[in-house]
Amino acid sequence: MENEKKINRLTIPLAILFFILFVIPFILLFCNSFLTYQAGQVEPDLPLTLSNYLKFFKDSYYFEVIIRTFWISIVTTVICTLMAYPLAYFMANAKGYVKTTLLVLVVLPLISGVMVQTMGWYGMLTNYGTVNAILLGLNIIDTPIAFLGTPVAIIIGLIQGFLPFMVLPIMNSIQAIPNNVIEAAENFGANGLQRFFRIILPLSRGGIGAGAILVFGACLSSYTTPSILGRGKVQVIGTVIYQQAMQLFNWPFASVIAVMLLIILLLLTTLSSLKSRRREAKG
Repeated sequence: MENEKKINRLTIPLAILFFILFVIPFILLFCNSFLTYQAGQVEPDLPLTLSNYLKFFKDSYYFEVIIRTFWISIVTTVICTLMAYPLAYFMANAKGYVKTTLLVLVVLPLISGVMVQTMGWYGMLTNYGTVNAILLGLNIIDTPIAFLGTPVAIIIGLIQGFLPFMVLPIMNSIQAIPNNVIEAAENFGANGLQRFFRIILPLSRGGIGAGAILVFGACLSSYTTPSILGRGKVQVIGTVIYQQAMQLFNWPFASVIAVMLLIILLLLTTLSSLKSRRREAKG
């Protein structure tokens, strides 16, 4: 009982910090979404109105933006999963300096920052950049491909930026699998493929799910990479929020889009959590 009381006391500062940093800003954002915007007016004012939400649901343009953002995020998440799993599997079984070196290389993009990575890809994806130069040198293409300003460029940038969010959870889930379980399967005659598909892959689904949520959520709210690599031609949720807030000064409508984005992320996280609990209950 005393230990539980100590733990509860320790969580009070964290709860207060969470309330200040996350709950209060969300409440202010939600309240701001009901204010009235007038052209040429920097600060929104009363009266409270539902017109901002009605505009969001009535205008098909914003529905198209959401669909585009979703499919870019889904494609990025799927490709990140396919690329991350073999690397995570190798890292989970690596030893010594090999594992340390790979960890540093995986985490390095997070340290360098999104802007540095995106500008690097911007130079590589230009008509006479590295990517087109390689394709032309291999005679795969005859003329340079205009990557910039397309969803392909955005997806490439997002994959490079958010791949660590997929690698690390999968690696941790594979490392958590007891060695005696794999050894028991081997003793019963299971070959490498059988051990992988019947033991390792099912037991690492939690890491895949956690990584998928992180990557998908980060892609949904991404602004820098779509803005630079998309050259303003490919609009996603993040760029639309920026335009409404910083260029048109329509803070109420930008708040509406942000609130809807947060609700979508909350629903996805809740559904994933419920699915994990059901899987654990069955297991």
